[in-house]
Amino acid sequence: MLLSNRTVLTNADLPKIMPIVQEISSICKANDIPLHVWVGGNGYVAGTLIFTVGYESLTERFNSNAKLIASKEWWEANRKLREYTISIEPDTIYSFVRGGVSGPPSPMGTIVQAASFQMVQGADWLGALKWADEYAEVSSKISGVDVNVVHTSVGVLGAIGMFSGYANGEDLDAARTKGNASTELMAKFLEGGKFAMAGTVVQRHMIKIA
Repeated sequence: MLLSNRTVLTNADLPKIMPIVQEISSICKANDIPLHVWVGGNGYVAGTLIFTVGYESLTERFNSNAKLIASKEWWEANRKLREYTISIEPDTIYSFVRGGVSGPPSPMGTIVQAASFQMVQGADWLGALKWADEYAEVSSKISGVDVNVVHTSVGVLGAIGMFSGYANGEDLDAARTKGNASTELMAKFLEGGKFAMAGTVVQRHMIKIA
């Protein structure tokens, strides 16, 4: 399974941006494209929007894009959003190593905690993926919350990420408290240091808004 990700930095004028986001979401829904829109929280620049879609294959993504390219409403909605856009990062597509995004859509207000790093040059790629899966397994066991593991397949290659969803801040705090108290999880975390390029380990939060 794949996860398509587009990150857009806006001027943070959310009262004017939100109706456009809802319009974009409705257009995707009408074309059977399961778009999720998130606003960046801790760790993001204020005004960041993240657009994600889960696909079973690149063929499905190409077919979805073809539908949108043929939609005048899609281009008009994006033109309106660009009036409030500062910059757009290149699109990234992630492949799942563990987990996925199938099933019922996440409710509004869902908080995702995501961590990622760029592989150090020459590191053991398969070893890093094995470690990430093992870390996710330990984390899930301790916190009771499923952890997804992904790596980049389109975009800047060599990145590995993990993310989990929470209904609210209280659930996120509870999971973090359990993890911070676990010597087993900390030991597994430290094992991963040899795989990560210095200065690339990032943890951030985003909240679903559409």
